[in-house]
Amino acid sequence: MASSVPDSAPVLRRFNRITLRLFALLGRIRPDERRDVVGAFLTLFAFMVGHALLETARDALFLASLSARRLPWVYLAIAVVALGVGHREPRVVRRLSARNELSRWLVAAGVITAGFWLFIGDDVWALYSLYVWSGIIVSLVVVRFWTILAARFTVTQAKRVFPVIATGSVVGAIVGSALARGATALVEPRHLVLGAAIAFLAASTAPTLLDVQETHGRPRGQWSDLGEVVRAIQTRPYLLRIATMVLLATVTFTLVDFVFKSVADELVPAAELGSFFASTYLAINLLSLAVQLIAVGWLLGQFGLTTAIIFVPAILLVSSLGFAVVGGLTAGVVLKTADGGLRHSLYRTGAELLFVPLSDRLRAQVKGIIDVLGQRGGQALASVVILMMLSTPATTPAFAALACVTAAAWLVVATSLKEHYLDLFRETLHPETERGSGGFPALDVASIDALLATLSSPDDRRVIAALDLLDGQGQSSSIPPSILYHPSPAVVARATELFIGSGRDETVVLIRRLVRHVDPTVRATALRALSVLAPERVAFEEAFRDGDPAVVATARAAFVACGWDQDRAVEEELLGSTRSAAVDVRRAVAAALRVRPSTDLEPLLLDLLEDPDASVAREAAAAAGQLRAPGLVTPLIHCLGRRSVREEARFALTRFGPLAVTRLSEALESRTISPAVRSQLPGALALSGSSQAPQVLLRHLEDETDGLIRFKVLRALGRWRREQPAYPMDGVMVQDAIQYAVSTAFELMEWRHTLEAGARAVPARKTEVHDVLVALLRDKQDHALERAFRLLNLQSGSDEYQRVYRGLHSPLPRSRAGSRELLVHMVVPPLREPLATLLDDLHGEHDAHWRDPESTDLAYASALRALIGCGTESASSLAATHAVELRVEVVKDALEATAPLSDDHDRVLDRSRRALGATEAA
Repeated sequence: MASSVPDSAPVLRRFNRITLRLFALLGRIRPDERRDVVGAFLTLFAFMVGHALLETARDALFLASLSARRLPWVYLAIAVVALGVGHREPRVVRRLSARNELSRWLVAAGVITAGFWLFIGDDVWALYSLYVWSGIIVSLVVVRFWTILAARFTVTQAKRVFPVIATGSVVGAIVGSALARGATALVEPRHLVLGAAIAFLAASTAPTLLDVQETHGRPRGQWSDLGEVVRAIQTRPYLLRIATMVLLATVTFTLVDFVFKSVADELVPAAELGSFFASTYLAINLLSLAVQLIAVGWLLGQFGLTTAIIFVPAILLVSSLGFAVVGGLTAGVVLKTADGGLRHSLYRTGAELLFVPLSDRLRAQVKGIIDVLGQRGGQALASVVILMMLSTPATTPAFAALACVTAAAWLVVATSLKEHYLDLFRETLHPETERGSGGFPALDVASIDALLATLSSPDDRRVIAALDLLDGQGQSSSIPPSILYHPSPAVVARATELFIGSGRDETVVLIRRLVRHVDPTVRATALRALSVLAPERVAFEEAFRDGDPAVVATARAAFVACGWDQDRAVEEELLGSTRSAAVDVRRAVAAALRVRPSTDLEPLLLDLLEDPDASVAREAAAAAGQLRAPGLVTPLIHCLGRRSVREEARFALTRFGPLAVTRLSEALESRTISPAVRSQLPGALALSGSSQAPQVLLRHLEDETDGLIRFKVLRALGRWRREQPAYPMDGVMVQDAIQYAVSTAFELMEWRHTLEAGARAVPARKTEVHDVLVALLRDKQDHALERAFRLLNLQSGSDEYQRVYRGLHSPLPRSRAGSRELLVHMVVPPLREPLATLLDDLHGEHDAHWRDPESTDLAYASALRALIGCGTESASSLAATHAVELRVEVVKDALEATAPLSDDHDRVLDRSRRALGATEAA
């Protein structure tokens, strides 16, 4: 007896898995999305119930009275009527809001379908009309339905909610097929048409739940001239590929449908067609539901949209090939099952997601046309081909072979979509992430002429700005020597400084005159220029008697640098007077050494590098870069700690070559050097231009424990990569660093979720220390994620990931969604899934209900134990303090095993041990 009872456990397990998966999908819907999702789900569900009833009645009535060879004419008629109706909606409908429009169409569908139930009989034209109407109603309702939803959701939201909404289509089709299967055993197929009409009328109430924006009328341009829209599609590679893919998909689906119905017409008795179609469609829809619940979300998450949609033509290619080889009713049912199981699940969801990245305006213009031209144009094309083949001795397997060809072409087009799909998001990101990033444009002839004309302006600031612009553009040779006659001393001094490096002989005569200029700054600048352009001993000896100390100091420094101080008397006098001189004198000496460096004055230069006045130290750093004496490297490194001198010190270090790289690397290894200096060493290494720099920086990235230094190293590596894009980098070290950064961010996220879940379960845990610890973990997670992006950018050798990262932090939801979509296509497993989870968490998209960690005491304590020993002083101290205030005694072994990272950390750990010990004793 027991053995005769079928084992229901496997069936129950399968049902339980599907139910849990459905609830998991629903659990991903956020509160602000629920009304739209429920309204869309119910609309699609009720409509597909009616469509399944109508489809079953249509096929049974048509094939019972007419041959399957008449189907191509019906397909052609559907295409022609749909093209006309789809492009020119009634004017009254255009003035309706989105949800009212859907309701009106569904009411009209119900009324017209009820009319068919009343008047249909054995009349051939009535059967043709019913078949055409069943195809038209799909074009009218479903296309507009998905257009409304695409405008409502971002691509990230759409990838979550569209599979849920599309489930309504599949569930509706299952319910409709089940009703049809039961009804065909009781009533004639004609009465299923009445059931379809009732379902359409019921569906008309569901759009009122849609919380879409109530804007009346279409976006401007949707109903443009058909030729303009077609040209817009042709000129955009992405849209052209979508249109081609939809066309090829429709041709393939039509061929498969014809093959299936031809086999059914040949091998199934006419009296059994109703129950056959109802049973087959029910099985197909059940499979479609399983695919929708189990496979669609997984495929989209695992492979991305553009890869997931490739599975549909690939499976149809194999199935069509199987029928072409084997033939028969079973192979036909298998082929139709592959078609039906994928068309309304993976294909429909994927095809609708392809339109989401488009702007609202562009989507409104092209989506309806692509759907109508692609679907109905493809149906018309397939119909013409079928009619042509029917005029030949072609057999049913020949049509399946043709479906193989179209599926293969579809596969090729779908494969080429990826780059164009990603380009849409790149175009969206570029205006936002590259704003203000352009450099100063090169000057044309007219601009140079305008700047030269500005040199005669009486406004000193305008003239000096023009001089600096000309010098910055490499046009200092265009500056006329007559500028030295300008009445402003500041202008003359700046122009003389620019002439020092020009080597223009025609300026020497004028500069000699400036040695006797009334302004001491001009005289000192002229002496510096002459020390390079035309050094004459007499002129400098005469300057020793100048009344201004800065001019005298300039002359002495140049005199020594020119090698005329044989007895070192001038050098000793200069050394003795400069150390106690005024700031302008010290600055003048440093400036003179910048123009004409001298090894004899290196001790003086060392003093000037440590000068408390920033202007003096800057001139001294520039002079050190010109002299390039080995003893100046370490003092220059220490200058990096002074913000006001840092830029000149960095540039000076770049002139020392490998010696600077070695010293900088040694300083970075040191833990005794000033933190202010050490934090600037990675940037100085990157600017060195040495091929050794990336290896040094990568090594420190792997070993460094200081978070600030790691961040500085990453920035330095990024800068080095931008300046040396073609230079090879250790890919293994970079990949290891990426994986470490992602795993660190993921670990921090899990700890934070555990603490948050524990506080929700036990509100007493939500103390001030808890909140600070959670905020700290959030901050550290964000920094770890930023490190991962910087490393990905470094690995790619472009700024692609940098733009994506900026887009992820955009205030615009569509930019954030586009950045996420771009990223999941750029990153390959095993990084894709954890990165996608981290991004969902970043934007509050994390599936907290289904992923919430256990909130038990053990899980909470385990998180605190891990944080105490995590190696970060702040997190460890906060976790220890929080464990004490909650009396979590199981962390005592972690407190004992954790090595202190500082004296303060040691005191926190010791205090926590004693507090928990006292609690245990009590």
